[in-house]
Formats: sequence, C-alpha cells, structure tokens
Amino acid sequence: MDWDLVVIFTFVIVLTAVRAHYRGRGVAAVGLASGDQAALDRAMEVARRLEQRVDTLERLLDEDAPGWRARARA
Repeated sequence: MDWDLVVIFTFVIVLTAVRAHYRGRGVAAVGLASGDQAALDRAMEVARRLEQRVDTLERLLDEDAPGWRARARA
C-alpha cells in the first residue's frame, strides 16, 4: 500500500475527530455565564420598569389630552 495515501487518510481522520470533539464541547458550553445572566436579569428589570412608566404616561395622556394618539400619528 502506498504510504502517502495512508498518511493522508490518517490525517483526514484525525482532523475530523478533533473537529468533532471541539464542536461538541462548544455546543455543551453554550449558555450564559453567571455574570452575563445577572446583567440580563438587571436589564430585564429596567425594561419592565420602563414599560410600566410608559403605560402610566399613556394613561395620564389619555385622561388629560384625549385623542393624542391620533395627533401623534399625523
């Protein structure tokens, strides 16, 4: 058997195995670190509070200036 073919075949097999190994580790490592999770939780809390403020402002505008939504779109 030609040794060049054996070397090339072995090289391809080893590269495929190494690639599969590290791809599997990458998939297992997908997720948020604890610091990232905490930052996301804080951002979600800020977004929730901002949404409450917008709702309150819209309610106040509905009471004080009926029809403001139609004028804002025009």
